[in-house]
Amino acid sequence: MSNRPPDYCPYCGTALDPVDPPTVFRCAACDDRVFHNPCPGGGAAVVDRTSGGDNDDSRGGDADDADRILLVEDFRSTDEWKLPEGRIECGESPREGVARELAEETGLVVDPDDLVYFADNAGEPVPEQYMANVDFAVWRSETTGTLDAGSDATDARFFTPAEFESSDRSLRASHRDRFGTDDLAWLLAEARASLDRASGGD
Repeated sequence: MSNRPPDYCPYCGTALDPVDPPTVFRCAACDDRVFHNPCPGGGAAVVDRTSGGDNDDSRGGDADDADRILLVEDFRSTDEWKLPEGRIECGESPREGVARELAEETGLVVDPDDLVYFADNAGEPVPEQYMANVDFAVWRSETTGTLDAGSDATDARFFTPAEFESSDRSLRASHRDRFGTDDLAWLLAEARASLDRASGGD
């Protein structure tokens, strides 16, 4: 799947003229416009509530130090980590696409209906590739399967923010740009707050 700006008309192959880049181009031969739109994507923040019991959905406030969030090591670089994420495929809703990416990258399976919205953002993770992302959160207890890194990931594991920050690992630059911070405690707290709101917690 590619979402780079078009150079040629997809109908006749004529070189395109920019009208309002990076979005709008014109084919002089077809006298028609060609649009370059962002690619939809999304990620899953899987929260493991190690200190509260698998059935305690009501705890509110900031994430406890013992609570963990799932990260995957990006296959493109050692010791750079991110949420399980990827592009939405044709015919998928954002929740369906994120559930598929989670299974492919980590081995964990979730019902798309159990994913809870917690963030959306737009950016340019690599030059001229524009993304519009919708991110969801889910409790680890709502997933099934065995944690095992799969496609596009060389490792997958749960971390507390303290564990991650005391290691040599870092969040991938595109991940930091996407959320505007490299603070894993903030990301965990935001995901937990969304889950608590969805379950009626404070």
